[in-house]
Amino acid sequence: MADDSESVLVVTQYFPPETGASQTRWDELSRRWSDEVPVTVLTSAPDYPEGELYDGYDNRWLRRERRGDVEVLYTKTITSSSGNLLRRSLKFVWFMLISTIIGIRYTSPSVVVATSPQPLTGVSAWITARVKGGSFVFEVRDLWPESILAVSEFGNRFVIRGMERTVAFLYRRADHLIVVSQAFVDPIAECGVDRSKISFHPNGIDLEFYRRGPAESPVVDDIDDEFTVSYVGTIGRAHGLSVVLDAALELDDVQFVLVGDGAEREELEVRAAGLDNVVFAGRRPKEEVPAILRESDIALVHLKPRDVFETVIPSKLLESMAAELPIILGVHGEAERILTEADAGIAIEPGSGDELIAAAEQLRENPEQRQMFAFAGREYVVEQFDWETIADAYLTTITEDPDQRSDARPEQSVTNADL
Repeated sequence: MADDSESVLVVTQYFPPETGASQTRWDELSRRWSDEVPVTVLTSAPDYPEGELYDGYDNRWLRRERRGDVEVLYTKTITSSSGNLLRRSLKFVWFMLISTIIGIRYTSPSVVVATSPQPLTGVSAWITARVKGGSFVFEVRDLWPESILAVSEFGNRFVIRGMERTVAFLYRRADHLIVVSQAFVDPIAECGVDRSKISFHPNGIDLEFYRRGPAESPVVDDIDDEFTVSYVGTIGRAHGLSVVLDAALELDDVQFVLVGDGAEREELEVRAAGLDNVVFAGRRPKEEVPAILRESDIALVHLKPRDVFETVIPSKLLESMAAELPIILGVHGEAERILTEADAGIAIEPGSGDELIAAAEQLRENPEQRQMFAFAGREYVVEQFDWETIADAYLTTITEDPDQRSDARPEQSVTNADL
């Protein structure tokens, strides 16, 4: 439990009303922390992923808003679609600069938390924390530069080396390092970081949110009329969703619904022309996701076959389990371990259309197996990934006396939340 003198500033490039894993995580954590301490979120004007400002928002220098008890500071941004690498890079650098100025000018936190991606938020948070005399917490949600190299052909060695040095600097300067996957601990420690300051606090699930009753009418037209495999999330370079088109060619009695937007959506839509069983539903509000999942028969969770992705746990995996939906998973590593441990679906080789076809056919023909996977997945997240427990443990970590920290922190799990 934090004392009355604590206050928390969260520096994040992405925050609601945008949707996505990072946005959801910090909406959930900040809302719960605000019951215990004053919380301010410093973020960009919302434009992710299309690069267009959301309705009701403008690109002013500073906009203040309250989400419950959380104060949100939206700053001027360089609008950029997720597919424009140059403008996106400029956007990251710009946010580092303006968030430093706004953080120093308008906040007085005792704890400053920066979350990646992108890692330059850590520079802003470190400077703000040092100027204001607060502690600096760096949350590692992706390993950089490994993540960007896994999804692009970017090869500027000068920039990559600069990124490596920046990240290593932040790792070493942080008072606390938070990881969302146990697999991140070793790579971070190899940068010369004391393992005792690394803590594991994974993503969680708002279990009641996925327990809501069915919508009065289908969210996606005709989704209930056919056997449906749904992908709900960013349609980006990392996700390898061309595998859906490969499978759809052979499964004309299975409907594939892709809900979301991103850098690869337009190209996939062009390639899917003529495939009546592939539906692009576009970006939908977060509030519609539970209904979309309930209207589906199977959830697809997929990433390209890259070594760095073996360390991640896609949030859509946990969301699908919470919604009691059997899963076809095309991700190795930590995600596959969770699926297997939960007995919540079928793991396939990432990028294999043949294995996706076989898994979809198997689940279509075995309703009892689908029900078994669905029930087991829900039970697993109920036991392992409750946001209330995760938020409480996280806040304790970043507000506790450093002298009381355990030397075994990286191996210590949040109660029933080990990934």
